[in-house]
Amino acid sequence: MNKALRGRILSAFNFFGINGLCRPFYRRKILILWYHGICDDGFDLLRGYDERHIPVSLFREQLTYLKRKKYTFISLSDIPEIISNKKKVKNPVVLTFDDGFKNVLRNAYPIMQELRAKGCIYIVTDLIGTNNLLWTDYVETIIRNSSSTVFTFIYKNGEILYEIGTREQNEYAMRDIKARLRKLSDSERKEHLKQFENTQLYKIPSEFLMTDWDELKKLDSRVLEVGCHTKGHPNCDTLTTVGEFEEEIKNSKIHIEQMLELPIRHFCYPAGTYNEEVVEYVMKCGYETATTVENGFNYSTDNLFKLKRVFIDEDLILFKAYVSGSYFLIKRVIGTRKN
Repeated sequence: MNKALRGRILSAFNFFGINGLCRPFYRRKILILWYHGICDDGFDLLRGYDERHIPVSLFREQLTYLKRKKYTFISLSDIPEIISNKKKVKNPVVLTFDDGFKNVLRNAYPIMQELRAKGCIYIVTDLIGTNNLLWTDYVETIIRNSSSTVFTFIYKNGEILYEIGTREQNEYAMRDIKARLRKLSDSERKEHLKQFENTQLYKIPSEFLMTDWDELKKLDSRVLEVGCHTKGHPNCDTLTTVGEFEEEIKNSKIHIEQMLELPIRHFCYPAGTYNEEVVEYVMKCGYETATTVENGFNYSTDNLFKLKRVFIDEDLILFKAYVSGSYFLIKRVIGTRKN
């Protein structure tokens, strides 16, 4: 289904009340919303490209909608009991925020306190309290800062040249370079990124900056828990050595617990990448849940270490279809017809 057709169908669903009719079918399923940052309303750098920072006014509108439709805000720590049927909750929903952006604490947390929402912020421990960027944001910022019309990327001992300058050209280069880096092992990715070490960065968006330990210590864990998103945000299925597993999954948990003096119960696979070896190691390290980027609701039979989430961008009509479940019913019907 193309995006335009999907938009027309979902708009009709919203207008004619189909979302409301679908909602009861999902009232016992757990909905985990997947955010990254909650930005100031004037920030539009990523609009139409990768809307991972939601404007604060839209975030408020989304949470207000959930309250109006009688969703029950839960924490990630409630999920094991709900999955095991020890706790009954109607329309349970929890918010998750990947990476640890400062704007989540600045913009999202006060609204969550006000509306009694609950969630978890997954932090990349190497970045907390620093001015360093997430490696994906780092690559993007280098390209946006370039004054050249051709960008050279050395990949596996060969040169790849990208024409840059227009928004479309920049975005193609960003996507392609990030995709290539994700295919590498964690150690290889780090080696490839060293080619940019002497690059001077200007115009770094404040929205890309991470929070610090003092801000995290002030959080009310009943509103916003802290979870682990590894030490350096690798694709976990590219980890190859015992040392890498320990640093990224085990020691990062220990570090957060030492800094915050709180148990860290929840893990998030960066970019949703994992394999069975990673899942087993996460369990072994004492986490209680782990989230993926697989789209959908969570059922009582689901694995606590492969929890699904729904990615939230700036499309409010799509948001309403997601949380009601109508989007997934459409997909199921279309998939059945194709078969």
